Order: sequence, then C-alpha cells, then structure tokens
Amino acid sequence: MAVKSKRRTYRSDVRAASVDEGRARMVEAGRKLLMGGKGMPAFSIDAVAREAGVTRATVYNQFESKHVLLAAIFDDIAQKGGLFELSQVFSEPDPEKALRRAVAIFAKFWGGHAQTMPKFTAFGQLDEEVATLMSERAERRRKLLAAIVARMTPVHSPADLVDVLYALTSAEFYRLLAVHGRSTKAIEELIWQAVADAVNRFTK
Repeated sequence: MAVKSKRRTYRSDVRAASVDEGRARMVEAGRKLLMGGKGMPAFSIDAVAREAGVTRATVYNQFESKHVLLAAIFDDIAQKGGLFELSQVFSEPDPEKALRRAVAIFAKFWGGHAQTMPKFTAFGQLDEEVATLMSERAERRRKLLAAIVARMTPVHSPADLVDVLYALTSAEFYRLLAVHGRSTKAIEELIWQAVADAVNRFTK
C-alpha cells in the first residue's frame, strides 16, 4: 500500500508540475501579445493558444475566461516587478517610512516596465477588459496611499493629499521625469522630494 501511495504522489506531482508549466507558458504568451510588436497578432484566447502551443480549450480549462487570463498576466507582471513587496508597506507603522518604501517600489516597477506600460495603456484603449483591469490595479495604489495618509496626523484635506500622491507615484509622472538620461534611482529621489513636499504642505 505504501508503494502505491508513493506512486500516486509522484504521478500527482508530475501532473501538477506539468499544469504549472503550461499555465506559465500561456501567461507568458499573453504578455507577449499584449506588448505587441511587428508581426505579433492581436491579443485573444485563440492567439494565446497558438503562441503557447496549446489548444483553445486548454486555455479556457486553465483560466475560465479572458478576464481571468488577463488578471493572471497582470499578477505575474506585478509579482516579477516587485509590487508584491507592497505588503511590507501595509505592515510598516511609521507613515513616512511606509510612504518612502512605496515610492521606491513604484519607481522600480515603472522603471523596469518603461516600454511595457505604454503599450498596455494603448491596448487598453482598444480593449475594455484590459482597461478595466488596469483601472482596478491603479485603484489599489490609491487605496494603499489612502491607508498611509490615514496614519498621518493632523492632515488638512486628506482626500486632496491622496489625489496628489496618487499623481506623483503614477507611471505617467515617472515617464515625465525619465528624460535627460536620469537613472531610475535619480527619478525615485525626485519623486520622493515631490511627495515629501506635498506631505509637508498638507500636514503643517
């Protein structure tokens, strides 16, 4: 009986590894399609299946819908880009340290996806589901900033401060500073200076 159990466990592990590998391949295929480029077809379930070398049914078996697949792609990008480190920001009791850490994480992410995010934004103008997912993830940033501001006392017009911080930590603001050969670290420092000035204005 013990031997049979081990065989079943081995087969189960192999099957799980195969499923994980296939899922990762489909997510990567979807990311490539979203980025676009010369000769790349438009993003679709069929296109993802062809790019990943699987059937359309296999994609649906893994992700159930286009929306779920897109969410998995965005989550993969966020994880590889370090956005999952934001959990440390939520656990940081000092609002200034939390905000400083958030600025560093977002700057690193925007810097690492300087070419990718504009393409996603452009694609979002053509695909409502992509636009919706990008908007939902942007709101997560707003909620994080609101949680940090809630720890500050006193704050004049906290909603206004959150809006200002939201703008200063955006991909758009990062791109505006990504000129004159500035490094990601240099841009991060400029963003932090602007963030610190905004906080001082609303807390003094």
